[in-house]
Order: sequence, then structure tokens, then C-alpha cells
Amino acid sequence: MRRSPRPVGLAGIAVTLAALALSAQQAPTDTQSLPRFRGGANLVRVDAYVSADGQPVTGLTVDDFEVLEDDQPQKVENFEFIDARNPQTISTAPTPTSTRDQANAADDSAARVFVLFLDAWHISIDGSARSAAMISTFLDKVVGPNDLVGIMTPDMSAQNITLVKRGDGLDRLMRDAWSWGQRDRVTTADPRESEIRACYPDIGRTADIAEELIGRRREQKTLRAVDALTAHLGQIREDRKFVVLLSEGWMQYGVSNTLARPLDNAGVPGGSVPVGVGTSGRLETSPQQDATFESCERERVMLAYIDNEREVRQMAQRANRANVTFYTIDPRGLVVFDTSIGGPAMQSPQQDREGLERRREGLRLLADQTDGAWSFNTNDTGNALARMTVDTGSYYLLSYYSSNAKPDGRFRRLTVRVKRENVDVRARPGYLAPTETEARAAGANLMTTSTVGVTRPAVSPAVSRALGSIPSGRSTAIRIQAAGLAERIRVVVELDPATLKEPEWQSGGTLQVIIESERGGPQKARAIEITPGQRSVIVDGPDEDLAPGRYFVRVEGRGQGGGPMLRASTDATVGATGSRIGSGVSAFRRGPTTGLAYQPTADPRFRRTERLRAELPLLAEGEVTISARILTREGQPLPLQVSTNTRADDEHGVRYVVADVTLAPLAQGDYVLEVAAGPESATFGFRIIP
Repeated sequence: MRRSPRPVGLAGIAVTLAALALSAQQAPTDTQSLPRFRGGANLVRVDAYVSADGQPVTGLTVDDFEVLEDDQPQKVENFEFIDARNPQTISTAPTPTSTRDQANAADDSAARVFVLFLDAWHISIDGSARSAAMISTFLDKVVGPNDLVGIMTPDMSAQNITLVKRGDGLDRLMRDAWSWGQRDRVTTADPRESEIRACYPDIGRTADIAEELIGRRREQKTLRAVDALTAHLGQIREDRKFVVLLSEGWMQYGVSNTLARPLDNAGVPGGSVPVGVGTSGRLETSPQQDATFESCERERVMLAYIDNEREVRQMAQRANRANVTFYTIDPRGLVVFDTSIGGPAMQSPQQDREGLERRREGLRLLADQTDGAWSFNTNDTGNALARMTVDTGSYYLLSYYSSNAKPDGRFRRLTVRVKRENVDVRARPGYLAPTETEARAAGANLMTTSTVGVTRPAVSPAVSRALGSIPSGRSTAIRIQAAGLAERIRVVVELDPATLKEPEWQSGGTLQVIIESERGGPQKARAIEITPGQRSVIVDGPDEDLAPGRYFVRVEGRGQGGGPMLRASTDATVGATGSRIGSGVSAFRRGPTTGLAYQPTADPRFRRTERLRAELPLLAEGEVTISARILTREGQPLPLQVSTNTRADDEHGVRYVVADVTLAPLAQGDYVLEVAAGPESATFGFRIIP
């Protein structure tokens, strides 16, 4: 292994990339091109990679292609052949120096976008050392002069990726930064791992807990980072993006009741009465250690219920929709043992082989499902790089105006065909059409004009947030909604009707509502019994007053007959400074299934046969002018009467603005109820369903 006298750490990679970009000369401003966005003005771009017998097919014309959107033929308006490795013109523009410059550069159809994802938490030091030569070959053989390249690690934010040109020092940087692998290090750059090991010593009842928690925590960090990268790349560019993922693989942890088992805190070092050496040199208890153990316990329970195998599958689906292709490579090359010989995690040969194969399953699936390639168990990575050269070297760029002008936010399926035999065509599987809100937000001057020539402003952020809070799924086992008051939080928990019909819930169940400040500290918990057939409940809590600030609210529920634990979470702000109203509203419904009584609800789906009531907390004393109205998705008020009044909750000392509306006049679709108290208002998004 080659040793560098001064290795560069993970943080140094990001800092150095940023410095490279900032040191470049500012590029001249180009002429503003026609505004383009996903579905905006119905303009769609499709990049088609055509090959035969493993070689790219050139010389095709627009008449050779057929493009269908949801099986409907589309007329190609623009056609272009891109030879990325041998461009006819080489851009002289320097590396982009700002986020806006990077977005403009990435939008250039002649430039491809590559991201090297260095999965540091799942790569050994040996693997990171071997990566240097591999990355150098990739930059030399795959990346063209007009292309942009970025580097990301699991500890970076996707928004902080710096895209640079091939010759801007990346090769030298990666040769110097050879020691970034963290998988087999005894001490790592994450201090939280030391806290976890202190919470769960590798003895007695806590044996093996720390190592499994650390493994699950690392895997969760990596998968979340990869998913965030996919979303970010989908936003900056419609054309295909390429991610070269260097990793030794993931275990794809699932639910573990063994890991989630209750522990006897009194018998656990660092438990309810932790003992240690204090600053005086004497043995003493430490409240801070106790707080650390509580946080370890919360993380242990949370990580015990993850399902990363499902997450990887969903991640591949989202990457497909964002038009992101993954090339996954194990940089170790030919591997005999997955774990270090003599190391603390050494396993039997059979266990080691099974673990190695399991680690590769996720990487293989991610590459296969996104039309990429994978390279495992070989010292010849040239095959993977050769596949990338063929895959990405040249392509056809087709643009068309969609015949479906409806901004419905739905996924549009794309099919690209070539009128030649024995050719392979790879293209993006589809795109997400914009909603009306997104279309206006991305349109020119953020304005729209009606058929009578009246100009309307863009949708307000409050309306957009309300609409965005409406879940896209049809059914959720348990839902939660929270509104912040002056010194407490009002929580509405609702079970889905299908859940109540399950055998384990037919005798009722128990809900645990947990409130925790974002600043940390002890949790506030309250248990609620659910009677047979009871669908929803309101919880005002906790018993003691809460300090102003943002709080996380979590609910856990289990039926009397057992079954899986149901979970949901949200957040709420208590006592916002200077505000006369609470943060959020509580919703109620009345209809054929509820009789004359209003039932609390956390489900924003309503039928036209129901009434909707919303209660907004008033934090200020005295008289206040109140009003309410129904808004469309565009933020336009409807001529629908909403009755308003106030009521006092003497038990908790709170006043509420009450808004009540009959939903019969509304058609199917999404709406917003706006409730105002003086100059301040709150919004609630809801959906009318059949």
C-alpha cells in the first residue's frame, strides 16, 4: 500500500473542491435561454442511448425514432446527437463558481454530470487506497472535456456538492486522499460511535449491541445520503445523471425484535444510575451520562425497526424517476474474506461468505434497476469502465412538447423506440409532471394569465406548504397531527378504518404519545387507551409546561391482541415569539359515519357528504377579528361560506378560533382552509375524495 506523507481527510475533500471552484475565474454571462423546467411549458427532453452488440450506434436521424408518453405518440421538435468524449466544440468556460452557475452548467446538454460517491463508512482503508488508481482511470477514459464531476460522501449534504471540470485537480486530490475509508478503523471520525460503545459495553446483556447499532447507523446515514443525492440531481437536470458508487456493500438491516428488547437499566453501565470518575478524581454519578444513555436507548429502538432492504428497492425506483444511473464498484477488487482476519468482527468462513454476498445484493440491485453496471470480485475494473464508456460516450437528445398539458403532478411513462432491428435503446423511464403550484413557481416571472387577460400572482408559501402536507398515499395505518399552543402541544391521533378491523385491534389498544425538544433533554410521554372501535383521540400534553421552541412528536400504538407496533411522527412549535396564534390547526369531521358529533381527525381526506371543522389556538388575550375561507390550489378564494366563532377550553385555559364548512359544493381535488385571527393566519390542506 502506498503511503502518503500527509493524507487528506473526508472533510478536506469537500473543502478542497470548494476551493478549486472559488479559485476559478468568473465565467462570462451567457444569453438567457428559454426557461425550461420539469413539465414547464410541457417541454420534455429525453436522452436516448442506442447500441448494438455492445457498441454505440451513430448516424441515426429523427425519423428513426418514435417517442411515446403514456402510450401516446409525441412529435419530436428538436433532435441532436451528442458525442461527449469527442465534442465538436470544447467549452472554454471555467469551473462554475456559484450554485446558479453550476445549475446552468449542468443544464447544458453537451455536458454530462458525474458524481463520485465515496461510501466511506463501508470502505476499508485498503479499499480507499485502491480507489485512487480507479478514479484516475475513470477521469481519464470516461469523463470528457465538457463534463462536470462532483464528489460526495455520506457526511456531506447533497446541496454542497461542487461540480468541477475534469482537469481541475480531482486526480491529484484523490491520490493524496487515499486514507478516507472508515469501515475497519478502531476509532472513527464520528464521536457518537464512542458514546454508543460506552452505553452498551460488549459484555453480559449488552454484548454485541453497540456493534450492531453502529452498523445500522452507518448504513442509514449512507442510504439517506444516496437518496438525497438522487433527489438533488433530479432537480438540477432532466437529462441522465451518472453516479459512480464506490462501496464494499451494505447488510440491508431489517426489523430486529432482539435488538429492540427491553434492558434492565439498573444492570447496564451508563444506565439509570451511571457511575464514573468525576473531575475530582472520585467515583460519582453523572446526570450528563444518564442523558447520554437515554439518547442511546432512543436511537437503539429507532434503529431496531428500520427496513433497509425495502429502502434500497424504493431508492432504486426514485433514482429511475429522477433519471439517475448508478455504477457500483467494490474497490477492493478480488475479495477472499469480507471481514479482517483476527479482527473483532471475524466470522466463520461460511458466515463471511454469506455476509459478502448479502452486502453485494443492494449494490447489484441499485445498478440493475437504474440501467447501470456493477463490478465485484475482480481486479480488472476496466470492464466496468469500458461499459461506462459505451453507455455514456454518445447519445441522442430528443425534445418534444407533451400532448398532455394537464399539470396533475402524475408520473408520465416514456417509451423510446428505434425503427431498426437488433438495437438496444435505453432512455429515461418517465418524468413527473408538475402540479399547478410547481408550474407557476417555475414559470417566467412567476405569473400566469387567465383567459380574460387578468394576471394572477404565484401561490403563497403558506398555501404551498398546506398542499404539500397532504400525503400522496391512499392508506396509512396510523396518522398524527400536532398544533403548538402557548405551553403545550395538542395532538390528534387517528387509526385507519382498515386497522381497526385487524384482529389485534378489535379489543382496543394502547397509544404512547412522546414529545421531545429538538434541543434534547428528557422525553415527555403519555399513554392513552383506545377502546374497541375508537378511531381517533385528542391528547393535550404534557402535564408540565413546555418552554418555547420546536418539538418532535411521535406516537407508537399496539393492539391489545399484539401485532406490529404502529408509528407516526410530526413536529410542532410551542409559544412562537410574538405570535398571537398557535402553530397549526386541529381538524374535525362530521358525517354519516360520525352521527351528529364532530370527531377529531388526522386524515386530510374528506368526502362531500361531510363537514370540516378546524380549531386554531389563540395565544393572545383580548378581542380579535376572525375570518376563514376556502382556497383553490392556486390560492384563489372560493365563494363558499365558512362560519366562524370562538370557544374557550376552560380545562386547559385556551381559546380557539373555530371554522366550520360544508363540503358538498366542492368537486374532487385539493383545497386549503385558511383561518385568520387579526393579521395572522394558519392553513390546513385537505382533499375531497369520491
